[in-house]
Amino acid sequence: MIYVGIDIAKLNHFASIISSDGEVLVEPFKFSNDSDGFRLLLSKLNQFESDSLVIGLESTAHYGNNLVEFLVSRHFHVCVINPIQTSAMRKNNIRKTKTDRVDTLLIAKTLMVQPHRFYDKQDIDLMHLKNLGRFRQVLMKQRTSAKIKLTSFLDQAFPDGITLHLTFLSSK
Repeated sequence: MIYVGIDIAKLNHFASIISSDGEVLVEPFKFSNDSDGFRLLLSKLNQFESDSLVIGLESTAHYGNNLVEFLVSRHFHVCVINPIQTSAMRKNNIRKTKTDRVDTLLIAKTLMVQPHRFYDKQDIDLMHLKNLGRFRQVLMKQRTSAKIKLTSFLDQAFPDGITLHLTFLSSK
């Protein structure tokens, strides 16, 4: 097996590729979080047989979602790793260094020793559904907050009650 560790960030990601023996096949490299960067990653991945690749990245908010979807749509074996798992691996490391380049190797090594589950199309659909559900919750909270603020302003502007004033205005 060949393991690909990807460290996710907002604008740029880092990746490295190691063999199952721990030999670094592709040194850590930087690629942008856009289609150009994804194509650069793809050019590095295409050097290897896709069935032998296991790609892992840490779960980091929404920054890696597009990359996960891109890789799954191209039938790569992709795992999203809990950062607690890589943190445990880091603690086992003698050098407590934490850089994007070092993290890619750590993520790849975590894939070697930890059991993992591959993402598929259904997981991508579920990810989209979760995002929509969270967005709806945000909108509902905003709507509720706006209603409370409006009621507060109306209570201050019309302390006797809005209906009395509306009735008075409509009779003129």
